[in-house]
Amino acid sequence: MKKILIIEDDEKLRKELEIFLNKNGYQTETLKKFNNTINDILEINPDLILLDINLPRK
Repeated sequence: MKKILIIEDDEKLRKELEIFLNKNGYQTETLKKFNNTINDILEINPDLILLDINLPRK
């Protein structure tokens, strides 16, 4: 099963993406905090990253 990492600060959009992708056979991981994003990506090792390009700064 392919793993998709969702990096999105909008909770509603993040949940909708997660539900949609799970229903279509993908494993999903989500990030809600963005202070260690690079380390989180390396740890999760996803096949695909859906990234919000306008994330809030610390």
